[in-house]
Amino acid sequence: MPPARPPSLLRTAATDPVLRAVSGTALVAIGWLLWGPGPVAVDVLLRAVLGTVFNGVLVVCALRLARAPGRTAGDRRFWRAMTAMGGLMVIGQLSRLIGTVRHPDIGTVATGRFQTVCVLAGIAVLVAGALTHPRPPATSRARLRYLLDTTAVVTAAVVVVWFVIDRSAALGAGAAGPFGAVAIAAAMTFAVTRLIVGGHSPISSSAAAPIVAAGVLQCFNGGVMPAAAGWRLELVLQIAAAALVSLGPRLQELVDRLTAGGPPRPRRSYSVLPYVTLGLVVAILPAVLPAGLSTTALVTLGGLLLMITVVVARQVLTLAENEALVRRSDAGLETLRRQEERVRLLLEYSTDITSLIDHTGAMTYLTPATRMLGYEPHEMVGVRVLTLIHPDDLPDLLPDLQHLMLTPGATYTYQARYRHAAGSWRWLEVTSRNLTHEPSVGAVVSNARDVTDARELQDRLRHEATHDALTGLANRVLFGRRLAAEVTGGVALLHIDLDGFKPINDTYGHHAGDVVLVRVAERLAAALPAGAVAARLGGDEFAALLPRACRDTAELAAEAFRAALAEPIEVDGRHLTIDASIGVVAGTGGDPEALLREADEAMYRIKHAGRR
Repeated sequence: MPPARPPSLLRTAATDPVLRAVSGTALVAIGWLLWGPGPVAVDVLLRAVLGTVFNGVLVVCALRLARAPGRTAGDRRFWRAMTAMGGLMVIGQLSRLIGTVRHPDIGTVATGRFQTVCVLAGIAVLVAGALTHPRPPATSRARLRYLLDTTAVVTAAVVVVWFVIDRSAALGAGAAGPFGAVAIAAAMTFAVTRLIVGGHSPISSSAAAPIVAAGVLQCFNGGVMPAAAGWRLELVLQIAAAALVSLGPRLQELVDRLTAGGPPRPRRSYSVLPYVTLGLVVAILPAVLPAGLSTTALVTLGGLLLMITVVVARQVLTLAENEALVRRSDAGLETLRRQEERVRLLLEYSTDITSLIDHTGAMTYLTPATRMLGYEPHEMVGVRVLTLIHPDDLPDLLPDLQHLMLTPGATYTYQARYRHAAGSWRWLEVTSRNLTHEPSVGAVVSNARDVTDARELQDRLRHEATHDALTGLANRVLFGRRLAAEVTGGVALLHIDLDGFKPINDTYGHHAGDVVLVRVAERLAAALPAGAVAARLGGDEFAALLPRACRDTAELAAEAFRAALAEPIEVDGRHLTIDASIGVVAGTGGDPEALLREADEAMYRIKHAGRR
C-alpha cells in the first residue's frame, strides 16, 4: 500500500469547520444581497450582524495564536496587536449595529465616522506591532535589498493612492471616504511589506493574503465603488472584506498545525512583492492615458506593457531557478557537513588507529585510538613509524615497507610489535595503502588494530602444538620438522631412553615420575651445545638434534648428559637415581626418518648390551 500523502493547506482549509462556516455564511449573504428580494433595512442589518460576527472570529483566532506555546516574544506581540485590532473593529461594528437597528435605512450603508476611527485605530495598532517586530540580523546586502523592495512598494502605494483619490474626485465622491479607504489599504500593505520583506514573519504568506485582499476591497469600496455602483454592491464588498480579514488568523492556525514537529519551511531569498506592485502600477497606466492617442502610440504602449510583463516574468523565473540552485547547493553542503561529522565521530570513537604517513615515514595525523599505545595523538605527529617497531620484527618488514612507500596504490598488511609508552610491546595488525597520488590525501593511510591477545593466544596454541606440555621440550612433530630442515647440511642425533624410570613411576607414583621427567629434560637441554634441539618423543623417550655437528661432538654431548644424570634427583625428600641408554648417529642428506631409525637402533643396542 503506497504511503498516504501529507495533508496540504488547501485540503485542510477546505475541511476546516471554522473556515467553512465563515466562507459559507459570507457567500450566502453575498448571494442574498446581489439577487435576494430583501429590502434595504434587512440588508443593512444583515451586514451589521455578520460584520460583528466575522470580526469576533478574528479576535478569538488571533488571541489563540498569541497564547499558543512555542512562540517567540516578538510573535506574541504581533498577534496581541492583531487581537487588539480585531477588538477595535468589533467595537466599531457594534456601534454600527446599534445605529442600523435604530435607523435601518440606506443612510447606514456607508461606514460611519466612529467605525472608521475604530478601524483606523486598529490598523495603527497592527502597524505598530509590525514596526516593533524584531528583525533577524542581516548583512549589508540584505539591508540594501530590503530598502529597495520597500521603496518599490511605497512608490507603488503612492501612485495607487493618488489614482484612487483622483478617480474618486472624477466620479463625484467626497474626499473623506477615499482618504480613509486608501489609508486603511496603505497601512495594511505597509505592515505586510514590513514583515514579509523585512525577514522573519510571524504570519505566513497564505494567512496574510486574505488580510491584504480585505484591505484592497476596502480601498475600492471606500474610494471608487460608491459613486459607480449601487448600495448592494457596497454592502457586498463590506461583508467580503470582514470575512476575508477573519480568515487570516484561522489560516495561520492551520499552517502551524501542519508544520508542527516538522522542519521549518525554507524562506525565499527574494520577494515577489515589488513585482506585484509593479504590475499594479502597470495595470493603472492605461486608465490614466488621455483619450485620442494614435494607433502607433497605442501599439507602442501595448508593446511596452507586454515587454514589461515578459521581462518581469522572466526575472521572477530566473530568481526561482537561482533559489532552487542555491537550496540544492545548501542541501549538498549540509549533506557534506553531516558526512564529515559522521566520519569524524567514527574516527574519534573507533578502537582502531588511523594515521597518515608522509613520504619520509613520519606520521602527520593520528586518531584518538593512539591512546591504546599510551600516547596522545599530538605527541606522535612527526614520529617515524620505523622507530616504534620492535627491532626483531623490523628486518623482515623493511623491504615490504620500503616498497609500500615508493609505490603509489600499493597495499601492505602485516603484524608487528609496537612500543608502548610504558616500555612494553603491543602486537598490532596494520593495513597500509599508499595514496600519495591522490591530491586530497597525499599520504600513506594506515589502519592498525591491537591483536596482542589474539597473537599471544595464537603463539600459545602454536607452542602447545609443537612442544611437550610437561617438559616444555620440542615434541615429535617439531623435532621431525627441524630434522628434515637440517639434514641436508649434516646433523648428529642422540636417541635417549631412560633406564629405571618404570620402577620409580610404579613405586612413588606418577607425580614423582613427572618430576623426574622434568629434571631429566632440564639436564638434557643444559648438556647440549648452542643451537641444538632437545625433544621428548613420548613417555621416557628423549632425543637431541645437533645441526652441522659430527659424531664426536654428539658423543661429547652424550657424555655430558650421562654425567648430569649421575647426580640424584630429589623428589619429596627422596633422592632418586636414574640412567639412560643413548644412541648416537651422524649423517648428511638422505632420509631424515631413516636417520632417526638408525639412532633408535643404536640406542637399543646400547640398552641390550647394558642388560647383559
